[in-house]
Amino acid sequence: MKRRTNAHPQQASEASSPAGIALQKVSKTFPTRSGPLHVLEDVDFAAEAGEFVSIIGPSGCGKSTLLNILAGLEEPSAGQVCFDGQSGEGRLGSAAYMPQKDLLLPWRTALDNAILALEVQGWDRAAARERAGELLATFGLQGFEDHYPADLSGGMRQRTAFLRTILADKRLVLLDEPFGALDALTRANLQAWLLDLWGLLAVTVVLVTHDVEEALLLSDRIYVMTARPGRISQVMTAPLQRPRTYDLVSSPEFTALKADLLATLRGSGPVLSQGARQ
Repeated sequence: MKRRTNAHPQQASEASSPAGIALQKVSKTFPTRSGPLHVLEDVDFAAEAGEFVSIIGPSGCGKSTLLNILAGLEEPSAGQVCFDGQSGEGRLGSAAYMPQKDLLLPWRTALDNAILALEVQGWDRAAARERAGELLATFGLQGFEDHYPADLSGGMRQRTAFLRTILADKRLVLLDEPFGALDALTRANLQAWLLDLWGLLAVTVVLVTHDVEEALLLSDRIYVMTARPGRISQVMTAPLQRPRTYDLVSSPEFTALKADLLATLRGSGPVLSQGARQ
C-alpha cells in the first residue's frame, strides 16, 4: 500500500491548481424504445479555474446529464469537452463527484466512510484515517467520527459525504443537488457552512441545483437552462462581493437578482438586474 503525507485542502492546493473545464456545442441523445431522446442541444459551458459555477433549470432539462459529461461518465453525442485547455478525452477520474444522495455505507463509521476515496487510491488505512481526522472539526464532525450513518443527522451525513469528496484531492469538484433532500433550516445551515469552507478550498466547483437562492449565494456565475432538450438560455455573473455570509439573502440587491432568475425560469425572459451581465 502507498502511504501519502497528510495535507489540509489549502495545503494540497499548493501542489496543484484548480482545473478549468468547458463544453463547446455539446448535444446528447439517448436511444429509447420509442425513439431518440434529445436531452442536451448545442450547450456552451465553461468553469474557469477556481470558479464556483452553478447550473439551474427545470426538472428534466438535462442538468445531471451535463454534470455526467463533465465528469466523464457520459460522452456527448456531438460537440467537444476541453479540460484545462486540452481535449477532454480520458477525463474520467479527474473530478470528484458528489451525487444527490450521500451514499454512505451503513456498516462503516463516519470516519471510515470519509476515507473511502483515499483507500481506493491506495492509501494506507491508518494514514487515511489520520488525514481525515485532521479535517473533522473543519467539517463539523468532531466527536461523531465513530458514529454510524443511521445515528447521524441529515446535515452530518451530507458533511461526511462532502469530506469524502474533498479528500479525493481532485482539482474539479462536481456537486449534484447536494442539499436538495434536506429540510429548509438544515439546508440553509449547510449553505452558510459551505460559504465559510469555500475560502479554504482551492478547487473549481460546478453545482447543479434547483434552488435559485443557493445558486446566487454560492456562485460566481450561473447558467440557466431551458426545458428539454436543455440549452443555455442565460449566463449571469453574480455581482456579489466575496467573502459572503448567509445574511446576504435578505439584502435588496440579492432579492432583485433572485427575482430576475425566477422570472427567467418561469419563461418571462432574461431580465437582468443592474450589475449582472450575460
